[in-house]
Amino acid sequence: MDSEYRIILNVGGVRHETYKHTLKKIPATRLSRLTTSLANYDPVLNEYFFDRHPSVFNQILNYYRTGKLHYPLDVCGPLFEEELKYWGLDANEVEPCCWMTYTQHRDTQDVLSTLDKLDIEIDQDRLNNEEEIYRRFGWEDDYHNDSLSAWQKAKPKIWRLFDEPSSSQGAQVIAVVSVFFLIAAILVFCLKTHPGFRVPEIATPHSNST
Repeated sequence: MDSEYRIILNVGGVRHETYKHTLKKIPATRLSRLTTSLANYDPVLNEYFFDRHPSVFNQILNYYRTGKLHYPLDVCGPLFEEELKYWGLDANEVEPCCWMTYTQHRDTQDVLSTLDKLDIEIDQDRLNNEEEIYRRFGWEDDYHNDSLSAWQKAKPKIWRLFDEPSSSQGAQVIAVVSVFFLIAAILVFCLKTHPGFRVPEIATPHSNST
C-alpha cells in the first residue's frame, strides 16, 4: 500500500506528510536517517516529533522535494542558520535569488564586529596616550594608583589644549586663533617696514638766540 512508503513528521506542532524516499534525496542528514528506534518516534501516532521552528521547516521539507533551498523572509538569518545546522544541511545551498537577503545578517555582524574592534583600539590608544602624558609630568605612579589631585588632572588637559591641536575641538580653536594672531603680527611687522605706511617726520624750526 502507498501508506507504507509515507512518513509523518510533527515539527513544532505542525504535521507534515511526505514519502520516505523523498527524505533519502539528501543523504547524511537528520531526516535521511530516520528509524522507528529513535526516541522522537511515537508508535501510537506513527509520527516523528521535532521541537523545532515549524515555519523554517516548510522550506527545509520543500528542499527535499524540489532540490531548491529558499530563505524564509519571516525569520532572521541566525535562526535560519541554526535550523539548517540542526537538520544537517549546508547553508551554502541557499538559492541565488535568496542569497543576498540571507547573507545580510553576516555583513551586519562583520560591520558591528569591526566597529567593536575599532572602539577597543581607540579606548586602548586613549589609555596609552593618557599614561604617556602623565609619565611626562612624572605622575605615572599617581595615575596607576588613581590618586591624582585636581591640579594633576587639569594640567595635562591644559597642556594638550596648546600643544596638541588635534586632541579636541577646543585645542583646534586655540590653534586657529594662535595662527591668526601670528599671521597678524607678521603682517603688521611687514607693513611697518613699507615706506608707504611710515609716518613722515615733521621738522621743527630752530630759533637763533642773539
